[in-house]
Amino acid sequence: MKKRWILTLLLSVTGCSSLSGDLPGRTSIIPKGSLRIFPGYAVAHADIVQVGLLLAAVYMVTDPTAPNWEIVETRLPDNRVLYKLSMQYLHLGGDGEARYVLARRAETLAREQGLAGYQIQRYEEAVDSRIFLPQRTAYAEVQLLAAK
Repeated sequence: MKKRWILTLLLSVTGCSSLSGDLPGRTSIIPKGSLRIFPGYAVAHADIVQVGLLLAAVYMVTDPTAPNWEIVETRLPDNRVLYKLSMQYLHLGGDGEARYVLARRAETLAREQGLAGYQIQRYEEAVDSRIFLPQRTAYAEVQLLAAK
């Protein structure tokens, strides 16, 4: 939802060239002039807007606040759970944390169901190779242990 709003804002701002009159207009919604940063250096208002839009686009693609791993959980009979973890394509670190993320999720699930704990039956890590943006994945089978 947030990304869609930002994309709509970016497209509307970059697509606007005039507030009124015939399209395409001859005036810009960005005022002419510049911002004086130092006595001998000024930056045009249009350049400031372009840099801001570029930064917003980069933030929208990378989103540093998003979790690095997406978890798909499949519950099976006999208190078994299959996990598939997929790492974001563009990320800042987190390459070695798949097992920790899995353990944290399995512990939470066991606690929610009032069970004693969990045991990892099978664990595999892989990199799905692609020409562009390979993706790190992890697969696991976890046995939830009944309370004693």
